[in-house]
Amino acid sequence: MTSNGPTIVVGSGLAGLTTTLELLSQNHHVILLEKTDKLGGNSAKASSGINGVPTKFQHNDDTVDAFKSDTIKSGKGLSNLELVDVLTLNSKNAIEWLTEELAIDLSSVAQLGGHSFARTHKGAGKLPPGFAIIQGITAKIDELQNATPAAVGILKNSRLERLVVEQQGEGKGLKVKGVEYKDTATGEVKVVLGDNVVLATGGFSADSQVLDKSLLHRFRPDLLKFPTSNGEQTTGDGQKIAERDVDADLIHMDQVQVHPTGFINPKDVACNWKFLCGEVMRGIGGILLSPQGNRFVNELTTRDVVTDHVLQVCEITAENEFGLPVGSFASVLVVSDEDAAKAPNHIGFYKFQGLLDKGTTKDLLQLLRKIHPSNANVSVQDLQLVIDEYNSAIAKGKDAKYGRTVFGQPITGEFYFGLTTPVLHFAMGGIKIDESARAINKKGQVIENLYAVGEVSGGLHGGNRLGGSSLLESVVFGKKASRSILGKSQTQQQQKPGHI
Repeated sequence: MTSNGPTIVVGSGLAGLTTTLELLSQNHHVILLEKTDKLGGNSAKASSGINGVPTKFQHNDDTVDAFKSDTIKSGKGLSNLELVDVLTLNSKNAIEWLTEELAIDLSSVAQLGGHSFARTHKGAGKLPPGFAIIQGITAKIDELQNATPAAVGILKNSRLERLVVEQQGEGKGLKVKGVEYKDTATGEVKVVLGDNVVLATGGFSADSQVLDKSLLHRFRPDLLKFPTSNGEQTTGDGQKIAERDVDADLIHMDQVQVHPTGFINPKDVACNWKFLCGEVMRGIGGILLSPQGNRFVNELTTRDVVTDHVLQVCEITAENEFGLPVGSFASVLVVSDEDAAKAPNHIGFYKFQGLLDKGTTKDLLQLLRKIHPSNANVSVQDLQLVIDEYNSAIAKGKDAKYGRTVFGQPITGEFYFGLTTPVLHFAMGGIKIDESARAINKKGQVIENLYAVGEVSGGLHGGNRLGGSSLLESVVFGKKASRSILGKSQTQQQQKPGHI
């Protein structure tokens, strides 16, 4: 199949790369714009994995209906049910595409918070799942580019400035014809025209620097106090420009996920950017302790609930040796040595970065005393009672106090521990889309030739996103957008004079 004109994909995270690869595989011309100097976006940092149901790697009774139910429950009733259907029904195919066609290892499966079954896939090797997936897809794109160099143009350091549009006629709305972008290396502003534009520009969880233009300041000014796990490029460019240029409908923009665990680097506690402490750390058996050394939540409930509990009981209320600001929040992740062996690459990376220590209950108490001065009155025996209580819940298979139902191994001898804090992580809101990822305007009309895939879109996750569904959304809706574009291209070819 050949295309009439190029599709312009803006953003090179997993959503943009999936769309690009799917189009290239059908000989469709693509121009890929990336704001930074490298491909991958925030997707390359994803550490917990990608959801899929049912797959050959699962060994449980999981079903699409169970995944759908968990997604709707997590979304607090705000999720677009049609989009949830698309996500969950296509999750198996997404895993098969990545593992069978692209040979990406996703053989290890974990159960994350808010999930009723283990369904989050990652590799058994050293690479984090997001990076492994990005690496696999970019390798395939490079292969296709080498075979047909004219098929794709990859423009890095290229920042979207506006959408090029034309009025279709009275009552018909606007039609997108291309983009204007700025080459940030030279400062030159350029225009490129195409038959379709796919926005894959990500969320806005780092959009806090210029307040009069900040989506966070506009929709959730109360969250500006939190650090972020997102790269500095995550400033909501697609949402802002689509609303301004084509009156795109922005929905659920106040629904921003605050992830409960971003690592605090003891050597730089004031840094506004944090390494994410992947949910897999709690999935393998990790627990959270308050600054006073107590458990306070079922660590495997949904992210929003864990975060709420952190905010309730983990506030820093006094000056401390770490220099954590009074009014900030800190909890302590604790992972047994046996459980750490389930995610050796995560543990090794975090330890290398100085974010995890290994020691005994006595060493953990020393950390807690640095966080909270009143812990001078806490003894090793007091702290050991907290750990023993959790170990007893593991032995019984029942956590009567907090309701946790999935456990790791007992915490004994030496174990790992590190400081964490809530971080801005994911924007559930964005550009309203239909089941084919076509953008919708404020009149409820499809905006011709404009698509939104991945975190730039809104409606799927509602009030809270399940761990592992961000990478999945990027694959599923990247494929949906590409199929819609290829279908249009085929129709246009058939309508040409002389077509047989």
